[in-house]
Amino acid sequence: MEPYYADEWVTLYNADNRDVLPELSGVDLVLTSPPYNLRRTGGSEWTALQDGYGTCEDELPHAEYVSWQQEVLSLCWDTLSDRGAIFYNHKPRVLNKGLLLPFELNPGLPLRQVVTWDRGSGFMRQFTCYVPRYEWLLIFAKDALRITTRNVDDLWYVPPETNPHPAPFPLGIASRVVNTTPSGTVLDHFAGSGTTLRAAKDAGRRCVGIELEERFCQMAAERLSQEVLPLWPTC
Repeated sequence: MEPYYADEWVTLYNADNRDVLPELSGVDLVLTSPPYNLRRTGGSEWTALQDGYGTCEDELPHAEYVSWQQEVLSLCWDTLSDRGAIFYNHKPRVLNKGLLLPFELNPGLPLRQVVTWDRGSGFMRQFTCYVPRYEWLLIFAKDALRITTRNVDDLWYVPPETNPHPAPFPLGIASRVVNTTPSGTVLDHFAGSGTTLRAAKDAGRRCVGIELEERFCQMAAERLSQEVLPLWPTC
C-alpha cells in the first residue's frame, strides 16, 4: 500500500486500519484516541461532531461499536513488541441516567493502569449528572513495559486544543506519553490531524499513522511537513 505521506520519521496511510494493522509488527507504543460513537449516544450537543467524522459517521449501534473497538484493539496488540503498550484514550459517559464505561471495549487485554486526563472543563451540561470534565488513558501493556520516569503521576491536567479537526487530541498528552515510554516505533491507527505522529517526530521516534478520512490525512501531512509545530490556540 502506498503511503499518503512519508518522510524520514513518519509513514501515514489513508486507509481502513483493519487493512493495514495485520501488516505491521515491532511496534513499541500505540497511542490513539478513537471515535467515541457520540452521535449514537447523545453527543450531538458537541456542535463540531454533529456530522461525525466524514467517512465515519460516529453513530453505530452500541453493540457494533463495542465489537469494532475490540477487533481493532486486538489487531493493535498483535503488532506490539515484547515491551510494547497501547495507550487508549476514551472516557466514561452518562447515558440514559446510567454510567457507560470504556472497559467494555477491552477484548481481554491486560490493563496495567488508568491515567486520568483532566480537561479543565466540560461541555455536556444536563440535569441528570454533574458536568464531566475528564477522560481516561487505558494502558494495556506487555509485561516488559517500563515507564522511563518516576516523576509523573496518574492525573494529568492538559487543556484541550483547537484545530480544524472536530475533536483534536492535545499535543500535551501525546508528548507526555511519547517522552515517558521507551524509544521505538509509535503507531496511531486513528491518526486524525496527526497529533501522535507530530509528538513522535518531535521526539525523534519513527511512527506510523492510519487515517480513513482523506481530509484529516491532508491536515496531518501539512502539520508533519513543517519543521516547527503550528501554535493552534488552546480552549
